[in-house]
Amino acid sequence: MHGIFRQRVLIGTVLLIAFGAGAQEDLRSFQHGIDFVPGAEGRWWLIWSSSGHPPTGPDDEGNWPHDVYRASIDPKAPAIAPELFIRRPEAQEPASAAATTDGNIMVTMEDGWNARNVLAQRYGVYDATLAPVRAYPRDVYDGGHSGHVAAAGNHFVVFYSDEWVSGGGVDDLGSGDDVLARVYDSKGSFLYPKRIAVGTETRDWWPEVAGSERVACLVWQRFVDGETHADLMVAMLDVETGRLFLKPTKLKGNLAYYTYSVAWLPLVERFLVLGAYDDGGGFGVLLDESGGVKAESRSLPPLVRESQSIVREDGNRVTVVQPSHPNGLMVLSVSSNAITVGKGIEDGYNWKYAGTDGIFLDRNNVYIVSLSSKGLVERKYRVE
Repeated sequence: MHGIFRQRVLIGTVLLIAFGAGAQEDLRSFQHGIDFVPGAEGRWWLIWSSSGHPPTGPDDEGNWPHDVYRASIDPKAPAIAPELFIRRPEAQEPASAAATTDGNIMVTMEDGWNARNVLAQRYGVYDATLAPVRAYPRDVYDGGHSGHVAAAGNHFVVFYSDEWVSGGGVDDLGSGDDVLARVYDSKGSFLYPKRIAVGTETRDWWPEVAGSERVACLVWQRFVDGETHADLMVAMLDVETGRLFLKPTKLKGNLAYYTYSVAWLPLVERFLVLGAYDDGGGFGVLLDESGGVKAESRSLPPLVRESQSIVREDGNRVTVVQPSHPNGLMVLSVSSNAITVGKGIEDGYNWKYAGTDGIFLDRNNVYIVSLSSKGLVERKYRVE
């Protein structure tokens, strides 16, 4: 179903490859959505969506034929041996994955296969070896799209969009309409829904989420009428009670569309939100679990669109590495009340926007995998 949707709703990932002359190739039609999650015996699972291996991109009708792939990564000698994990007609992307405290893994994606309302946000739950616990396909919401998942203790929180509004946004292709959450236990049993930003007065989409042991930090972009930038919104959900510690609140304006991330830093008990300004440069905000702003930096390098924070906790020190635009890495030192920019790492490779994640292999070496039209791009860096 990926390609042109001809009526009111388009896929949440803003595919829209235009017909005829001047058509723009969207790199996400090759690969889109990637996560590292901890697996068994000290290994990691790399999970991503791709139109084959190597990726082929859109088919002759302009559809995105994505499947979900996996690879088991040994941090002592990282190497990728792709295995097809989830496959159905139509597309399953962007893949998002998270692991609960007890070691179960949820994988979620928007899915064009056999959906009554064009797309369905779907999921599966697996153990640390990726053996099925409650296997795909399970519906989060038929009609949902663009979802991401985080673990908050032994809960999964899937944060997703609903509906699409034409016009505005990137290349005037439109925007999502609402953002909602659904909470599950660690075996994938549904617990309750939560409406986060719903209604005709706002246009909200591209929901991202991170979790502490009890709280989910929900961030998303809100359409600003007549502008090419967005507002960055935030809310805090108590997963035990379903109560919002913080109701939807504007965190930043002048946001470059899709260019933000959120991560939980256990050592300092803070959520770190990073983003890029539409007119250049970047920012970082530290939030406590109630949503209080504890530190802010307005002059960071801009991060790469759809890149994720890579966190190392060492003693009483937190180091965060993030791919920066257009290339290299920014390195941050984070405490409970400060964000300090360290010496960046230079590199000649220009990151792409379809998804980037990484892990620390040891105290000083970081391993990053990024999606591209040619396939997975692996990079290793030394962080002092």
